[in-house]
Amino acid sequence: MKIAYIYYNFYPVTGGASVHGYYLARELSNLGYQLYKINGEADPHTKKIKNKVFGLIWMLRYCDLFYIRMDYFSNFRNLITKIALFFNKKIVVELNSPSDELHLFGKTEEEIRKADKKMSGLLKRVDAVIVMSSATQRYCQEALGLNKVYVIENGGEVFGSDVAGVSKSIQNRLAEIRKNSDVVVIWPGSLNSMQHVDMIREVSKKAGDRISFLIVTGDEFTGLQQKFGDNVHVIQDTSRANVEYMIVNSDAGLALYGDYSWCRWGFYNSSLKVFEFLNNGLETICNKEGSAVQQAYKNFHHIRNSDEIVTFLEGIRTGRNTISTPNRTWKDVALETSEILKEVIR
Repeated sequence: MKIAYIYYNFYPVTGGASVHGYYLARELSNLGYQLYKINGEADPHTKKIKNKVFGLIWMLRYCDLFYIRMDYFSNFRNLITKIALFFNKKIVVELNSPSDELHLFGKTEEEIRKADKKMSGLLKRVDAVIVMSSATQRYCQEALGLNKVYVIENGGEVFGSDVAGVSKSIQNRLAEIRKNSDVVVIWPGSLNSMQHVDMIREVSKKAGDRISFLIVTGDEFTGLQQKFGDNVHVIQDTSRANVEYMIVNSDAGLALYGDYSWCRWGFYNSSLKVFEFLNNGLETICNKEGSAVQQAYKNFHHIRNSDEIVTFLEGIRTGRNTISTPNRTWKDVALETSEILKEVIR
């Protein structure tokens, strides 16, 4: 099957949506699908068509199906959905969040309702919608009036111990941190209210000096280190290989989120980092309940407040990293996606 793979730029992998885009492309390619794209750098798993206009014309003519990651902003990806519909192409849309997230970009209730109306009119005409969480599925069903909405949670890689591509400075810095720590805790992400940076600050301040925290972020904040205690090590704008190395060499991972009071559907995040922590044996601490799949891992821990998180961290001993079943990988994501693609074509 030839698929027009219309996604965010995902290569080289940096984090966030690029992780999902890359690993899904890799595993679909491994299943025998032929993927074509018109944006971003060339990668090992899709065929890049250099000219966007010619590429889109070629896709409309030769591809069996369009797989499109959509959002609520004006961009070429969302326009392609309309074009593909005009040409009666089979379309599967991937939607990562409800429109309520537009609150974080300063949009009003009225603007969000208008976004819902537009999205509803568009998605009612596509063949299937894939979301990452049951909360986003409810949004699609109740607010947008959609029927064919499927939940496919994220997956996670099992990172190896190979240090190829890992910078010497990161290896040396982590070795120094480990030498002076009983427990190393990692938190990769963006320092915003969605990811509850205030609780991260609380936990690090309450923890003893022998518990060290790695804050890995691409955010640019001057004086960021001063915003945390001495047991916090801020690492900014580092490579994906370095992030994977730090995850493998940590004992615990934090996945903390705000109250989501601005969202009609409550907490909807199916976090990539949660599965990366779980699959690499880290004691994974989340202040949200998590999905049934996440809860099935023995190293998933739902802990609501900072005091209880600190108590748990103080009870960890290093060297406990063991992968516990189930082990949800990107191959699982691709197999579930493949079933939907084949059903759409049928």
